[in-house]
Amino acid sequence: MGDINWVQVIVALMSGGAAGAVINMLVSAHRARRQPVGRRIDLLPVFRQTGGTSPLRAKIAITHGNQTTTFENLFLAEVQVVNRGNSDLNEFQFGATLGDGDRCIYVEASPPDRHHQVIQLTPVSPQGPQQAIDFTLKPFNRGDSYSFKLYVVIPEGQDEPKAIGLGSPSPIRFVEMPTVGEVLARAATEAALTFGPLHIVLRR
Repeated sequence: MGDINWVQVIVALMSGGAAGAVINMLVSAHRARRQPVGRRIDLLPVFRQTGGTSPLRAKIAITHGNQTTTFENLFLAEVQVVNRGNSDLNEFQFGATLGDGDRCIYVEASPPDRHHQVIQLTPVSPQGPQQAIDFTLKPFNRGDSYSFKLYVVIPEGQDEPKAIGLGSPSPIRFVEMPTVGEVLARAATEAALTFGPLHIVLRR
């Protein structure tokens, strides 16, 4: 056994049918992995109670169609999903689930262009708020980005909405993308200088 040249054996295997088997196995494993979908959620207050001892309380009136509904508060959750995988999908179904007590009263969807479509599977209105909203995106090709605005109200006595969860029945995994606030905060603490081939980053 000591006389066997293992380098020659490995080279012979890789130059024969074994190389194709190994390559096929690697390609299959790569394709079978769960596709990454980027997600970003930015939360902005639109109207909320200021607190204090004043007996006066303000409410925000939302008119939808011919009906007007008042709420104690209103927040805007800007949601973005991006296909960061290596597969084009004819359609992609996912859902947003708000925290206990939080409700969505209206949704605005922004597909990339007129060749992309958002199907909202859950009816939402100020008169019929929902905690969970499902969507279907057609198509969801590599690099496609869809944006949504969720208008959210929360129970009295709660300071801000709870975390919003995203889920999907598809074999994907959601990966976090930096929020707009995080991007701006990083830009404010870094300065980049370029001198010919040199690229210098200064951090505060």
